[in-house]
Amino acid sequence: MKRILIIALIFLTLVVGCEEKADDSSYNVVTASEHIFTLEELESIGFKKNKKYDVSGLEGALIAVNGFWSTDIGKKEYELRFYPSHSVAVSLGESLAQEATGEDAIIKKSDATWKEGIKDRRRSQRTSGSHPKYGNYSIYGNVVMLCEGQVGISLEVCWGLISAMEKLEY
Repeated sequence: MKRILIIALIFLTLVVGCEEKADDSSYNVVTASEHIFTLEELESIGFKKNKKYDVSGLEGALIAVNGFWSTDIGKKEYELRFYPSHSVAVSLGESLAQEATGEDAIIKKSDATWKEGIKDRRRSQRTSGSHPKYGNYSIYGNVVMLCEGQVGISLEVCWGLISAMEKLEY
Protein backbone atom coordinates (compact mmCIF):
# COMPACT_ATOMS: atom_id res chain seq x y z
CA MET A 1 0.00 0.00 0.00
CA LYS A 2 2.84 2.36 0.88
CA ARG A 3 4.50 1.65 -2.48
CA ILE A 4 1.26 2.53 -4.35
CA LEU A 5 1.00 5.79 -2.42
CA ILE A 6 4.59 6.73 -3.27
CA ILE A 7 4.05 5.93 -6.96
CA ALA A 8 0.83 7.96 -6.97
CA LEU A 9 2.60 10.95 -5.39
CA ILE A 10 5.43 10.75 -7.93
CA PHE A 11 2.93 10.55 -10.78
CA LEU A 12 0.95 13.52 -9.42
CA THR A 13 4.14 15.57 -9.05
CA LEU A 14 5.13 14.83 -12.64
CA VAL A 15 1.68 15.72 -13.99
CA VAL A 16 1.53 19.01 -12.09
CA GLY A 17 5.08 19.87 -13.14
CA CYS A 18 4.29 19.22 -16.81
CA GLU A 19 1.11 21.28 -16.65
CA GLU A 20 2.97 24.23 -15.17
CA LYS A 21 5.65 24.03 -17.85
CA ALA A 22 3.07 23.78 -20.62
CA ASP A 23 1.14 26.87 -19.49
CA ASP A 24 2.56 29.78 -21.44
CA SER A 25 -0.63 31.85 -21.28
CA SER A 26 1.18 34.64 -19.43
CA TYR A 27 3.12 35.47 -22.63
CA ASN A 28 1.54 37.47 -25.44
CA VAL A 29 1.89 36.17 -28.97
CA VAL A 30 1.54 39.64 -30.53
CA THR A 31 2.95 42.73 -28.85
CA ALA A 32 3.13 46.16 -30.47
CA SER A 33 6.24 48.31 -30.35
CA GLU A 34 6.95 51.49 -32.26
CA HIS A 35 10.66 50.66 -32.36
CA ILE A 36 11.84 49.32 -35.71
CA PHE A 37 14.34 46.59 -34.84
CA THR A 38 17.27 45.66 -37.05
CA LEU A 39 19.34 42.49 -37.25
CA GLU A 40 22.38 44.51 -36.19
CA GLU A 41 20.62 45.52 -32.96
CA LEU A 42 19.79 41.92 -32.16
CA GLU A 43 23.37 40.89 -32.89
CA SER A 44 24.48 43.57 -30.42
CA ILE A 45 22.59 41.71 -27.64
CA GLY A 46 24.12 38.35 -28.55
CA PHE A 47 21.95 36.93 -31.35
CA LYS A 48 24.15 34.82 -33.64
CA LYS A 49 23.07 34.71 -37.29
CA ASN A 50 23.54 31.30 -38.88
CA LYS A 51 21.85 31.77 -42.27
CA LYS A 52 20.29 34.59 -44.23
CA TYR A 53 17.28 33.64 -46.38
CA ASP A 54 16.10 34.93 -49.75
CA VAL A 55 12.93 36.87 -48.93
CA SER A 56 11.74 37.38 -52.51
CA GLY A 57 8.86 34.96 -51.81
CA LEU A 58 8.10 36.36 -48.34
CA GLU A 59 5.74 39.24 -49.02
CA GLY A 60 6.65 42.47 -47.26
CA ALA A 61 9.70 41.10 -45.43
CA LEU A 62 12.94 43.05 -45.45
CA ILE A 63 15.19 40.24 -44.20
CA ALA A 64 14.85 36.77 -42.70
CA VAL A 65 17.51 34.83 -40.82
CA ASN A 66 18.06 31.65 -38.86
CA GLY A 67 20.24 31.87 -35.78
CA PHE A 68 20.82 31.24 -32.11
CA TRP A 69 20.49 33.11 -28.86
CA SER A 70 21.37 31.87 -25.40
CA THR A 71 18.65 32.02 -22.79
CA ASP A 72 18.50 31.00 -19.17
CA ILE A 73 17.13 27.66 -20.40
CA GLY A 74 20.00 27.15 -22.85
CA LYS A 75 20.98 27.99 -26.40
CA LYS A 76 17.88 28.10 -28.61
CA GLU A 77 17.32 28.41 -32.34
CA TYR A 78 15.14 31.10 -33.90
CA GLU A 79 13.95 32.15 -37.31
CA LEU A 80 13.54 35.92 -37.38
CA ARG A 81 11.64 37.78 -40.08
CA PHE A 82 11.98 41.55 -40.15
CA TYR A 83 9.24 43.75 -41.61
CA PRO A 84 9.06 47.55 -42.11
CA SER A 85 6.51 48.00 -39.28
CA HIS A 86 4.50 46.18 -36.64
CA SER A 87 1.30 46.41 -38.65
CA VAL A 88 2.97 44.85 -41.72
CA ALA A 89 4.51 42.12 -39.57
CA VAL A 90 1.06 41.20 -38.25
CA SER A 91 -0.89 41.54 -41.49
CA LEU A 92 1.59 39.74 -43.75
CA GLY A 93 3.67 37.66 -41.35
CA GLU A 94 1.36 36.14 -38.80
CA SER A 95 -0.39 33.58 -41.01
CA LEU A 96 2.96 32.30 -42.31
CA ALA A 97 4.29 32.08 -38.76
CA GLN A 98 1.24 30.04 -37.76
CA GLU A 99 1.82 27.74 -40.73
CA ALA A 100 5.45 27.10 -39.73
CA THR A 101 4.95 26.48 -36.00
CA GLY A 102 3.19 24.12 -33.64
CA GLU A 103 2.43 20.43 -33.71
CA ASP A 104 0.66 20.79 -37.07
CA ALA A 105 3.36 22.93 -38.67
CA ILE A 106 3.84 22.53 -42.39
CA ILE A 107 7.40 21.28 -42.79
CA LYS A 108 7.10 19.61 -46.17
CA LYS A 109 8.40 21.81 -49.00
CA SER A 110 5.62 20.88 -51.42
CA ASP A 111 2.97 22.04 -48.91
CA ALA A 112 4.64 25.20 -47.53
CA THR A 113 3.62 28.66 -48.68
CA TRP A 114 7.15 30.05 -48.20
CA LYS A 115 9.63 27.31 -49.07
CA GLU A 116 12.89 29.08 -48.25
CA GLY A 117 14.55 27.58 -45.15
CA ILE A 118 12.00 24.78 -44.83
CA LYS A 119 14.70 22.23 -43.95
CA ASP A 120 15.75 24.41 -41.02
CA ARG A 121 12.21 24.24 -39.62
CA ARG A 122 12.43 20.47 -39.15
CA ARG A 123 13.81 18.53 -36.23
CA SER A 124 14.95 15.19 -37.55
CA GLN A 125 14.61 12.11 -35.40
CA ARG A 126 16.11 8.90 -36.70
CA THR A 127 13.37 6.61 -35.49
CA SER A 128 10.26 8.62 -36.30
CA GLY A 129 11.09 11.00 -39.17
CA SER A 130 10.88 14.79 -39.13
CA HIS A 131 9.01 16.92 -36.63
CA PRO A 132 8.51 20.70 -36.38
CA LYS A 133 11.40 22.52 -34.70
CA TYR A 134 9.43 25.62 -33.75
CA GLY A 135 6.61 25.11 -31.28
CA ASN A 136 5.33 28.66 -31.38
CA TYR A 137 5.92 32.16 -32.69
CA SER A 138 5.71 35.69 -31.41
CA ILE A 139 5.49 39.05 -33.11
CA TYR A 140 7.24 41.84 -31.28
CA GLY A 141 7.25 45.17 -33.04
CA ASN A 142 8.35 44.58 -36.62
CA VAL A 143 9.90 41.16 -35.93
CA VAL A 144 8.16 37.84 -36.43
CA MET A 145 10.07 35.15 -34.55
CA LEU A 146 9.70 31.40 -34.72
CA CYS A 147 11.05 29.89 -31.52
CA GLU A 148 12.54 26.47 -30.86
CA GLY A 149 10.98 24.07 -28.44
CA GLN A 150 7.86 22.13 -27.72
CA VAL A 151 4.58 23.98 -27.92
CA GLY A 152 4.41 24.47 -24.15
CA ILE A 153 7.78 26.19 -23.74
CA SER A 154 8.57 27.84 -27.06
CA LEU A 155 6.63 31.02 -26.29
CA GLU A 156 8.76 31.35 -23.16
CA VAL A 157 11.80 30.98 -25.45
CA CYS A 158 10.44 33.82 -27.63
CA TRP A 159 9.97 36.01 -24.58
CA GLY A 160 13.53 35.44 -23.46
CA LEU A 161 14.69 37.24 -26.60
CA ILE A 162 11.88 39.80 -26.42
CA SER A 163 12.93 40.76 -22.87
CA ALA A 164 16.40 41.56 -24.20
CA MET A 165 14.91 43.44 -27.17
CA GLU A 166 12.84 45.62 -24.83
CA LYS A 167 16.08 47.11 -23.49
CA LEU A 168 16.99 48.28 -27.02
CA GLU A 169 13.96 50.58 -27.09
CA TYR A 170 15.36 53.01 -24.52
